[in-house]
Amino acid sequence: MMTQILGHLNQVSVFGPSALAFSLILGLDWAFSALHSYQEWKGEKVPLWRVFGAIVGVWLPNWLGFGSFTLLLTLLLWGTGLAGIAAWLPIVGKVSSPVSVGALGALIGARISDTLVSHWGLYALAYRPNPGLKSTPLYVIEAIFVLATFWKGLALFPVAAWLGFACGAGLFVLVLPFLRTLRVIAGWRREPWVRGEPIPAWTMD
Repeated sequence: MMTQILGHLNQVSVFGPSALAFSLILGLDWAFSALHSYQEWKGEKVPLWRVFGAIVGVWLPNWLGFGSFTLLLTLLLWGTGLAGIAAWLPIVGKVSSPVSVGALGALIGARISDTLVSHWGLYALAYRPNPGLKSTPLYVIEAIFVLATFWKGLALFPVAAWLGFACGAGLFVLVLPFLRTLRVIAGWRREPWVRGEPIPAWTMD
């Protein structure tokens, strides 16, 4: 398996078949995702799902918020990084080169979109606090790094790379519109957060 992984790294990156490079790149990718998810979960006052819910006027139960915003999203990001960097996934095994390059595109798109849409954009609109904001520079650095060092692979399958980028970016663009649809659940409906004002007290429940 490791021979295949290093062969893939040699095909799509500037690092060649380096086990050290593979371990560092994947390890940092997973560490950045874990740190960012942890910051979003703990928050300064409330977790990120309560911040997003406040913006659209939805009280999301903690079990659902943690399960989707923290646990599921972290696993999804880890899987995306693994598929892109190693061209391999548990249970599935080796994935094709176009799928792997699509995952690299998705990783770049997710890092950029999460940073701009979920954090910098909302902070600029005066929705504060914004859990996870502090670790977004790591996401920007990683996106630039992957784009620069995996350019060979991205150029091999540009359609897959762009499709992956669109999927990764779209995931974060659609979060708030999706949460807004949950206002149809009467028990979850709340008054939306007025930007520039303190976060509503009901988010603490």
